[in-house]
Amino acid sequence: MRFIIISLLLLVPTIVFSKIVNTEYTFKHLGEVTQKDACQIAEKRAKEKAIKEALGLKISLDEIRKCKETDGVLECEDNQTSVLSLNGDIKEYKIINKEDGVDELSEPKIYFCKIEINADVVPSFENNLNIEFNIALNQVNFRSGEKISMDFLFSEELYLTVYQYYPYKKVDRVQKLFPNKYEKNNKISLKNFKLPTENLEYAVLFPENLSRAKVDEHLIFIATKADVGFLDTYFSLEDLTKRLLEIEKKNIVRKEQKTYTIYK
Repeated sequence: MRFIIISLLLLVPTIVFSKIVNTEYTFKHLGEVTQKDACQIAEKRAKEKAIKEALGLKISLDEIRKCKETDGVLECEDNQTSVLSLNGDIKEYKIINKEDGVDELSEPKIYFCKIEINADVVPSFENNLNIEFNIALNQVNFRSGEKISMDFLFSEELYLTVYQYYPYKKVDRVQKLFPNKYEKNNKISLKNFKLPTENLEYAVLFPENLSRAKVDEHLIFIATKADVGFLDTYFSLEDLTKRLLEIEKKNIVRKEQKTYTIYK
């Protein structure tokens, strides 16, 4: 039996419309980054927040609680909004207000950068809710080395692509899980489908060089009407979003996301 090692994304339905929104984000720090970097972070998160607000994307309380326990408040917010940003993109935006400085009364001193933007948000694609596309993981909490599997329910023939998202990595954060060199055919004709396929196993491993006791990883599921030439690896979720926007919107049928936790 062949054995595939994976470290395994987060799932929210997409509401499709285009909208212009004003939003702001304040990034606070203790001086560990420059004010220039702090403002770049604030601008990036303001853009992600704009997508989230414009498209009506929400994270459940359970997901927020789980994420904060695993990644901490700041990392959790960054990871969650980054994944949600896959649902849309900003066509254009402008910074309408910028403030940065330091709270002299705080101890230690707290530096901040506040960015307010006006953004034109467009959806990545339109989910076809008439097509049944359900996904269930065998569990959501794993010990390092345990097996993971996915059950799917489709109402019609589709092409399936599955990506893994590693929020703690610096590069190559998005990697294709399916199809792969052992499972090359991603045209799904069965109403009930399961990954891994026969004679294969997927296992999750706790990432090396992380001091925390548990970590969240994510899966992105993309269903299309035609076979799309996705890359095996993308540097970031933003790069995958750009690829989704390049594809004709009518070709992407559904996109879903799932999150799971690995314990040492």
